[in-house]
Amino acid sequence: MKLDPSGLEQIEGLSVEYPYVLHRVDLAKTQIPWHWHEEVEFIYVNEGSMRISTPGRTLIFQQGEGFYTNTNVLSCLENEKGGKIDSHLLHETFLSGHFKSIYETKYLDPILKNRRLEIVEFRGNTERQKDVLEKLRQAARLQEEPDTEFQTRNLFSEIWLLLLKETEETEYAKLGMLPERQERIRVMLSFIQKNYERKISLEDIAGAAFVGKRECLRCFQSCMGKTPFDYLLEFRVEMSKKLLRDTKLPVMEIAARTGFSSTAYFGKVFRRFCQMSPREYRRQAEKQE
Repeated sequence: MKLDPSGLEQIEGLSVEYPYVLHRVDLAKTQIPWHWHEEVEFIYVNEGSMRISTPGRTLIFQQGEGFYTNTNVLSCLENEKGGKIDSHLLHETFLSGHFKSIYETKYLDPILKNRRLEIVEFRGNTERQKDVLEKLRQAARLQEEPDTEFQTRNLFSEIWLLLLKETEETEYAKLGMLPERQERIRVMLSFIQKNYERKISLEDIAGAAFVGKRECLRCFQSCMGKTPFDYLLEFRVEMSKKLLRDTKLPVMEIAARTGFSSTAYFGKVFRRFCQMSPREYRRQAEKQE
């Protein structure tokens, strides 16, 4: 995945001409770190199990289940046990057409503009949920055939109507964290993601969101269950993994580029998160190519 400097994900394969894409992801090999994107996302679990975390909430989904993630929701996707997923990503214009169309104002806006609506679960507990899950499987199969753009859009129009009904008849509108808190944590995460290469302090992170150090700590703990420093180390390790996989840079240089004060400290932190050394990780990645 690609993140811009603010942490906004840039969706690979999505275009203005056709604002939909299917990504098939093996979460045992690819963790999706904390991110957000303007596009909405429908996920179906093909194998195993996975978990999604939003600030203050974590859900686990098993094979045959799925969920919807609303626009601009801060989230993290991780493997639980052999998790392989289909991720259907689409921009609202895929269904709405032109700006301020009736499709947008009548059908899309009630969901997209509900800032408290983060995740809608499809466990298959009702006929409607079973219908959504079957349609997600159909959408994935369509992508294996040529010239299926119209059929795909029609299918997601049907899915959207089911989603709308699901949210109207449940308590989803009452779920989720306050928009102000999500915006605050997003600003602090963006600051870390833009400045992870250099030395940054708790005061720097808190200052990015114009809050005090205590409030910064409380915000991270209540929303993400970790400290700002733990998230900073986690993000540095993720960036170092990319360099280990995609470049031939020496480990010492990778440590310096990702904000670690020494190669020894880099190795210690890397092992803590990955249960192996940076060199072992690189060798493993080379074997999988």
